[in-house]
Amino acid sequence: MNVLEILDQNPAIKVVISDMRMPHMDGIQFISKAKVLYPDLLFYMLSGYDITADIQKALSNGLILKYFQKPFKMEEIDRTIEEDISNE
Repeated sequence: MNVLEILDQNPAIKVVISDMRMPHMDGIQFISKAKVLYPDLLFYMLSGYDITADIQKALSNGLILKYFQKPFKMEEIDRTIEEDISNE
């Protein structure tokens, strides 16, 4: 089962956090596809690397709401998601 099928079968999902490095496609490619199918979800990106031009573009055009660099702080992710959900 691929990730898009998981989203399709679980309509209660509201938030997606993707790693930039994934098998078969990168995180931006995945989120680009998922956002077309699920425009109301909140999308975030994790990466062990500095912000790339592609990640900056995804932030600028609203594809992702925030980028978290590894090692990340779970408290920061929790706080960010809680704030974004409450602003919906």
